[in-house]
Amino acid sequence: MEVAIISAALDCALGADEEAVKALLAGETGVKPHPPLSWLPSDLAGLSAPRYREFLKRRKDAKLMTRAARLGLSVCGRALAQYTGSRQDLGLFIGVGREPPDDGEAESALAAAARDGVLDEVLLAGRGRDLYPPLLPLKTLPNMILAHASIHLGIQGDNGAWAGDADAGLQALRAGYWSVVEGRCPAALIGGADSSVELGAARDRLRRGRSGPPGEGAAALLLCPLSEAISPIATLSLSPTGSALPDHRSQLGDCGAAEGILALTIAVLAGQFAVAGPASVRPVGGRPAD
Repeated sequence: MEVAIISAALDCALGADEEAVKALLAGETGVKPHPPLSWLPSDLAGLSAPRYREFLKRRKDAKLMTRAARLGLSVCGRALAQYTGSRQDLGLFIGVGREPPDDGEAESALAAAARDGVLDEVLLAGRGRDLYPPLLPLKTLPNMILAHASIHLGIQGDNGAWAGDADAGLQALRAGYWSVVEGRCPAALIGGADSSVELGAARDRLRRGRSGPPGEGAAALLLCPLSEAISPIATLSLSPTGSALPDHRSQLGDCGAAEGILALTIAVLAGQFAVAGPASVRPVGGRPAD
């Protein structure tokens, strides 16, 4: 069964939406030297510049958001820009990366919890706890990407976050698809957001054996029943067999959990047929390639 894709948004190292897609298809690269990574074997990374501030309820809330959360809010806000339905039952399903490391904010707590160079759990529960930044979990918990989008955009329907690698966004897409098909949500916003361009995250990539430059990106698609779509840009259906999407890492860097949904969104905005893991998309009026 097909559902309609009625809007799409993406942020990546080459910019946003159709502008980024044009640059990508023209062979341009957004991977450039990133000074904070000069301590690593390579300082190359693909950085995005999300336009998220316009969607904040309170500007000071930006201090609580990671780079990935800002990316997620940026694409979710733009994908909803033309949506006129109620957001009370709107679904929200997001693929996110693994829990990110903090960038030194908990260092004093850990130092206070060390005894003879070894972490002491008793000290950690005492002096260490007293020094631990109380708002730090709001930055490191992976599902805060979904929480920020829900809070600032007023989305109150079924929701879920999937943490993982490139397929996390595609798992979110599958969940959003079924929420629409089964009638649990009148529409569903699905997407993925991830970032590994900060020193701690880029270092952890190397420890896990991930080669190539780190990157960051996000993408979102708004789904609704095909029968209710006025001007869909593409259709989505579950695919019985998966197939590999183009690998954009040489141009965008490794976008982690956002990679699958980012590549699929690029195909939607480029008007191309594409299959990725659990789902396939095709332009309205288009046919799958032979």
